Amino acid sequence: MIYGYARVSSKDQNLARQIQTLSGLGVDRIFKEKASGANLSRPVLKQLLAILEPEDEIKVISLDRLGRDVNDVTNVIIEVRSKGATIDFLDMPSYKEVDDENTRNLLSSITMELQKYLAAEERKKILERQRQGIALAKQRGVYQGRPILYGPNVSNLDRRKQYFEIKRLLKVGTPLRKIQQLTGRSLTLIQRIKNEMEG
Repeated sequence: MIYGYARVSSKDQNLARQIQTLSGLGVDRIFKEKASGANLSRPVLKQLLAILEPEDEIKVISLDRLGRDVNDVTNVIIEVRSKGATIDFLDMPSYKEVDDENTRNLLSSITMELQKYLAAEERKKILERQRQGIALAKQRGVYQGRPILYGPNVSNLDRRKQYFEIKRLLKVGTPLRKIQQLTGRSLTLIQRIKNEMEG
């Protein structure tokens, strides 16, 4: 079987271009996903890897569609090969014209390592641009940050109630872990409310 894997990072982005290209290659089935490439928490990719059999092939538009973390991409490639399947990145040369298999494999490995490095560097640049954008927005006083889900004025009554319950437990000196057990809320949230009370 020949599979295609298409991915974009956010729900606002369009998969159409990748799907059109993969469809033109005569793949048997295309796995489509809208998820960040920063990690491997991607159910569609996991589903594809789970059904792979020897001689199967995965076609991907480019290496960064598979992921942006060097180690994650390497692990996926190792898993594909361990199942006797292959993965073909359309933006990378195949070196099929090189007769010697060892030389062909060496050239492919070097190219792939370079592509993985470039994908990781691009990820770093994106994060740095985000940090710079947030810093500038804060300087201008227009940075909103993430919306607060638990607080005294949130519209969701259950969350507002939980906020006051956490606050009450903190006031009587209940340990943070105990509050987590009692409320089922994250330590991050509980610590944030504690910081608000102390601030």
